[in-house]
Amino acid sequence: MTDDARAPLGPTPGTGDFTQAVRSLSDRFAAEAAELDPDAPIASDAWPTVGGMVDHLGQIQRWCTEVLRTGAAVDRAEHVRPAERDRFAWFVEGSAALATELGTRDPAAGCWAFVPGGTNGFWARRQAHEARKHLWDIRTATTPVPELPEAGGPEMAADIVDELYAVFLARAVRGGLAPLPSPLALVATDAAVTWHLATDWSVVRSVEAPADPAATVLQGRLGDIALFAWDRAAPEDLPDRFAITGSSATVAAYRDAPVHP
Repeated sequence: MTDDARAPLGPTPGTGDFTQAVRSLSDRFAAEAAELDPDAPIASDAWPTVGGMVDHLGQIQRWCTEVLRTGAAVDRAEHVRPAERDRFAWFVEGSAALATELGTRDPAAGCWAFVPGGTNGFWARRQAHEARKHLWDIRTATTPVPELPEAGGPEMAADIVDELYAVFLARAVRGGLAPLPSPLALVATDAAVTWHLATDWSVVRSVEAPADPAATVLQGRLGDIALFAWDRAAPEDLPDRFAITGSSATVAAYRDAPVHP
């Protein structure tokens, strides 16, 4: 595996890019899920079937729509699919409402979120990445480890990792995480981006490959690095897609840590 072709990333995606991604990814999710058996198993412990994942994403999207409408915390349990509603019609209706709501809101305006300083723009980013990873999840009904679904080019693929670390890893660190056995560098082989994780889980993103000789280095294409970051790819099982230099125990410790929702 080589980094000879590491392309520079372009500008950080804007809120409009995320809003468009919510719409396009939700449409693809609905179309692909409708072609699958709702009882087909997928690679998700929490929602282990296609139908269960449709219900989950539909609930999340309707909940988020109400958060945006009110600007306040909302009970997620109020947005479970009613048993009498057709699953796919209910999902499409909810995803369209979310995309419309995002498109009419000032992204910089304040809004309740589960992190400090929430804005409407936070939810556009969050829901774009949520739809993308759950589209990947339902594709595991037919492919063991699919590629990361395309959406917004390499900039948005990098941002799905950035958001994980800024939002979910930061929250996990506050709750207490065991140190990594060694520093860990996640190096994209097709884009000039590397995430450097110290043993205390602090993260620095750079365009440089790691210089720390003590670091464990995980290399893969950007989409695969994103899948690993979100605990959706095990490098030791995919030697044609990842290369590990250093401690496999560090890679395992990352995957076992309660970071990835």
